[in-house]
Amino acid sequence: YVPVPIRPYCIDYSAPMSISTTQRTDIVNITIGAYFTVAFQSSAWRTLSLPTGSPTSKGWSISCTIDLRIRSDTSKLNTPPVANIISPIAIPVGVQQSLIIQTIDSDNDVVRCRFADTPTECADVCPPSSLPNNTILISSNCTLLITGAKVHDWYAVAIQIEDFASANSTTPLSSVPVQILVNVYASPNCTITPRLYGSTNQTGTCQSLQVGQLYATMLYAENYCSNYSVTIEDIATLSFPIVIKSNLIRNTSTLYSVGLTWTPTANEIGSQILCAVAIDR
Repeated sequence: YVPVPIRPYCIDYSAPMSISTTQRTDIVNITIGAYFTVAFQSSAWRTLSLPTGSPTSKGWSISCTIDLRIRSDTSKLNTPPVANIISPIAIPVGVQQSLIIQTIDSDNDVVRCRFADTPTECADVCPPSSLPNNTILISSNCTLLITGAKVHDWYAVAIQIEDFASANSTTPLSSVPVQILVNVYASPNCTITPRLYGSTNQTGTCQSLQVGQLYATMLYAENYCSNYSVTIEDIATLSFPIVIKSNLIRNTSTLYSVGLTWTPTANEIGSQILCAVAIDR
């Protein structure tokens, strides 16, 4: 097969986070019955606190398994799970944090997560040496429990999301990667995180939309630290083409919002995950 282009298109950005998010989708014709692994490998991650030792510039490898064999239980092709999480994620030093990776599987298969564990999956940042002590990944609900060891630490987290035909199965039908950066900051005077919610209380739920149908929603962030001169600087999103986001609006002294609109097209049929985070400073 001819390697697909890797030059992506910008879909999101956040000035307060100093990041932009890019994505690319290509259609590739593959023979029925094919089974192989594809990877994007290069160098290097930004400077990381772990693992220590050489090389100082850590290479990356992001791989997924493509299986076009007909499933014996459904007599159909498998559809792999879709997963997403915003990166980088900032966590306070010395306090265990729960980072949830949102997943969806259109076949309603059992989805589990595991740490990447081969050079093809994680190159120079394979756990556990790439993560602080006592970092735990809960496989059943894809939740990462992590405690930052030192202020200004940076960690790379490499995880594989896999689907299984049943709860008893140990052979994955497919394996897709999620790799993120985690940054550790000094604990602030006010430790109450903002409350982020949607206009229709759709957090964590799946909604069905039709091609060509305009979808509109609002995201709200409630600031509980305004007495400490803290404000909401952004409601950052990790979306998909072409979600249009409004400027941040300050509704009250503590409530902020952004509006999102999206009209799905025929080539976007399938599962899409929208993630958001409220940034306060």
